[in-house]
Amino acid sequence: MAATIDWIGVGLACLVLLIVLVLAGMVLRRRLIARGEPMALVAVARGEDGWQLGMTRLTTHNVQWFALVGLGLRPARVWARGELDLGSPAQITGNRPIAIMDPVQVDCSADGSTFRIAVARGDYTALRSWSESAPPGRGVNVA
Repeated sequence: MAATIDWIGVGLACLVLLIVLVLAGMVLRRRLIARGEPMALVAVARGEDGWQLGMTRLTTHNVQWFALVGLGLRPARVWARGELDLGSPAQITGNRPIAIMDPVQVDCSADGSTFRIAVARGDYTALRSWSESAPPGRGVNVA
């Protein structure tokens, strides 16, 4: 009796394995990007046709933005502390970014360019506080 191969079962097993590997890769990439620094979901406006979801890492001197989906470990955008100007939060009009709970849109400027981000209310407060505070070592002797 010849052994028959259940190709449907093999295909489903390969699909499940692929999904598990992709999810494990996403978790590993996020951990490598974080490097122990605070992270938040932040979407950057893509003109009028929506948002590009990403993760930001707050470091001592800058905010680094990474696309949510991808293989790279280098930030796609970097905004320096002191050069990043955050506007007031406003309700989002039109399409809302997925995966961000209670998002607000914020008009920003840095390095002479303007852009719009969407961020959760609580994360906006943290980002605003970070941007307005002095980095460690600056203004130590200010009275």
